[in-house]
Amino acid sequence: MTRACGIVSGTGRASIGEVMDELRELFAGDFVDNGGASIIDAAAFDRLALRVHGAQRASNPVLRRYWDACARTEPSAWHEITPVPVQAFRDLPIIAGSAETVFRTSGTTGGDSRRGEHHVASVEFYRAAARANYRHHLLADAQALRIISLIPGPALIRDSSLSTMAGFIAREPEVVHSTWAFGPAHGVDVDAIREAVADSVAPHPVLLLTTALALVQLLDALGGAPLPLPPGSRIMETGGFKGRVAEVDRSMLYGRVAHTLDVPETHIVNEYGMTEMLSQAYDCVAGKGPPANERVHRFPPWVRTRALDPADLSPLPEGRPGLLAHFDLANAASVCHLLTEDFGWTTADGGVHLLGRAPGAGLRGCSLTAESFLRATRRGHGSP
Repeated sequence: MTRACGIVSGTGRASIGEVMDELRELFAGDFVDNGGASIIDAAAFDRLALRVHGAQRASNPVLRRYWDACARTEPSAWHEITPVPVQAFRDLPIIAGSAETVFRTSGTTGGDSRRGEHHVASVEFYRAAARANYRHHLLADAQALRIISLIPGPALIRDSSLSTMAGFIAREPEVVHSTWAFGPAHGVDVDAIREAVADSVAPHPVLLLTTALALVQLLDALGGAPLPLPPGSRIMETGGFKGRVAEVDRSMLYGRVAHTLDVPETHIVNEYGMTEMLSQAYDCVAGKGPPANERVHRFPPWVRTRALDPADLSPLPEGRPGLLAHFDLANAASVCHLLTEDFGWTTADGGVHLLGRAPGAGLRGCSLTAESFLRATRRGHGSP
């Protein structure tokens, strides 16, 4: 077992702070050489998951009441811990201790204007959880990069987890310059992008950070006129606003990118994340991407994912689509096990095939679970 696995051998009661210290050591480990398959074996993951669960249960009366109402026995493995639906983030603050910042969702799913809130204990802990993964998938072998971001900067949208992560990436030592070329009021700043591409003393490759919708806006604004990025440039493309991703056909989008920006499909990386999670999944390493329809998303090794039957939340075998539930150890200070509103299936080696937002029946299953959460916790979140 690797050094990183050695830190999870304890099974006693731990505080949230102690667990977060253990996780920082895990995040700093080298997990990318073999895809992270062996850094945490099943037994080690269960031990740490149960330590985190115990700390969350002891420190958060809201979660304790929910789990007491749901569970007949004490869990002995991570998948026996009842997941919390992401809708719960719209109803109650879920935090062990105090929050340094609050990230908010777009609040557009299903016409619900309420914004989910993820109360985050430490921004630097978030950076530690995200950093090795985005460095491996996005920076890869680059020695120097310029960033052009169609994701608003963290100074502009302070409550966006995606903007905050874009700010992390801009701080990396390989990044020689950053251009923030998107504003919520005006959209894509095409002139700033043209200037950033042209005004280059040395033709360093560009890392374009963007949502799918912002990328479409840029391509539409260019009207097919070429704006080639320097050789070695790459793109991190993330789905964007909830409920609208399916409107963008990824293969067609990547073809337009290759024609207009001269960035091949192999250098376009799709990122999957959510406000309610501090870890992200990527579908390839920049420069090594297979065709879009052959890709599988992979989380870092401190995340486990299952597909669940929307009707009864029973686990589904690999290859069967269902509601995705993620267990993210990086969520130590909030809640690790999340039932999402996303549909997809898992692979035998831990990959995730994403199918987009759950259909209506799946969302009804999510809503029923959210109602169960509210019934179990409606006495209020302040009492023990």
